[in-house]
Amino acid sequence: MEIFVVHWQEDELAKTMARLQSPGMNIRGHWSQGEKADLNNPWPDVLVISLDRLPSHGWAIAEWMWSAKSRLHILIYFVGGKPEKVEATKAKFPNAVYCNWDELPQLLNVK
Repeated sequence: MEIFVVHWQEDELAKTMARLQSPGMNIRGHWSQGEKADLNNPWPDVLVISLDRLPSHGWAIAEWMWSAKSRLHILIYFVGGKPEKVEATKAKFPNAVYCNWDELPQLLNVK
């Protein structure tokens, strides 16, 4: 399974990626605001986006991901965030999955 994690803080991204590492999983990530996320080759099966920091940046990536029919099958998980940011995100992306960081490994079947 290909998992791509977007988190706008490098240290937290590294910790999250380590928590998700499991046999059969390929975890890639992105944290830099100054560089474009490389989501290609291969497309991820799951896109995990942190709402803890810069939620609008995560929204832009999610909008791009689901802007093409060929990418609509990719699951998007929004994780964490303040309640008002989560509610705003749910209004924009009702088909995404929402959870907290402690729930994420179980939802992704990480052993």
